[in-house]
Parts: sequence; structure tokens; C-alpha cells
Amino acid sequence: MIHLLWSIINLITVLYFLYLIVGFIRKGKRIFSPKFKVVSIFVMVIGVVQVISAVSLEGKTNRITISNNYNKKNFSKVEKVTLEKNLTFDINMHVKYSIEQTELIAIESNSFLTGFVSGYEWEFTSIETENYKPSENAKFSANGVLKWNLFGITVYNESKTFNGIFK
Repeated sequence: MIHLLWSIINLITVLYFLYLIVGFIRKGKRIFSPKFKVVSIFVMVIGVVQVISAVSLEGKTNRITISNNYNKKNFSKVEKVTLEKNLTFDINMHVKYSIEQTELIAIESNSFLTGFVSGYEWEFTSIETENYKPSENAKFSANGVLKWNLFGITVYNESKTFNGIFK
């Protein structure tokens, strides 16, 4: 429930910023009511700075290479797992394995958020997994940081560790 509340707060902040921009273009300084003048100007300045700085940001892929020691001509298999389910979003992970003769060799992994992710950013930092035989299970341990953002500014970093088994 807290995740939904945080996303709604982010949505309201963005809508308020858009209201201020359109109002400033149409009415000028009269859009800033005396009661909320400081808050309105603060939201507007932060919003403009975020829009300007967003142009130069590079997207992080959250992809981690686990091994380069495999036969690149072999077929591969992708194991999918949901690390965490929330009311508004899920944290998912894929691990790609190379199919060798007697075992599956972990090649790479990526992790991402799905759902209503307003105000959140997921940074996948590490994974530990083992090679396994097709008839067995493989354990994994994944780490990452869930960043709670308010209007693009990180307010809180929540470290997360997930342990599980691929079946």
C-alpha cells in the first residue's frame, strides 16, 4: 500500500508542475497564489531543472554478464523469476543459460520493474548463481537497490537481497 501512496504522490507532483507551467504561460506570475508561492516556485524550479537534466541521462540496462566461458554456437535457455510482488509493481529477473552437453552455464542476467513504477527506479547490482544440470535445481542470490524518487530526485535507497531456486 505504501508503494501505491508513493506513486500517487509522484503523479500529483508532476501534474502540479504541469499546471504551473501552463498557468505561467497563460497568466504569468498571477498563477502563484500568495499562500503557496514558495512551494509553487520550488516545484517549478525543480521541475525545470529535472526536465533539462533528463536530456543528458543515459539509460542503465541492469544487465550483468556472468560468464564468457561458453560455446557461443550452443542454444540458450532463459529462466524467469519474479523476485518481489507488490500492489503496484513487480521486480523481475531473467537469467540466460547456455545449454552445454551435461550442464547449463549461466551467461548473463538482467532485472527490471514492471507495473505502475512512478517514483521508483531499480538498480540491479549483482547476482550469484551456479551452473546446473537440466534435471536439478539451481540456487541464486540477487542484490539490488530500489530507489524511491520524488520528482526525479532520489529520496531513499532501499537495498534488497533475494534468494531462490530455479526449478
